[in-house]
Amino acid sequence: MKRVILTVMTMVTLNACNQSANETQKQMDKKTVGLVELTTFKLNKGIQSTDFVKSAEQMQSDFLEKQNGFISRTLTVSGDTLWTDIVYWENPESQTKAMQIAEKTPEIMPFMEKIDFNSVRMNLTKPVFSTEK
Repeated sequence: MKRVILTVMTMVTLNACNQSANETQKQMDKKTVGLVELTTFKLNKGIQSTDFVKSAEQMQSDFLEKQNGFISRTLTVSGDTLWTDIVYWENPESQTKAMQIAEKTPEIMPFMEKIDFNSVRMNLTKPVFSTEK
């Protein structure tokens, strides 16, 4: 009898955990990428990659992650010279609003001042196909 009770309790617990996991997945699925912001650039002369990465991480936590519609970000570098900042947004309006707010936000300056603005190229693209889960 104890074995039956234990089995039933285990099944109930597993079912509850599974429902909770399904709810979490549904919430994550709601964040569908509607815009991918691809920005390439070089750093100003004399800027160390490690210093730039620290300021990029700080800008993300202090500013970017607090913006409505922000999903995720990937920062890459090619041969220590050409950087690519890839930001995933729920929609174009979120990206536009974040750019407007960024112009007035002093917390992003340590990140921005390290970038050679003559080298900046930004493309706003709409995802068509993705294998990311």
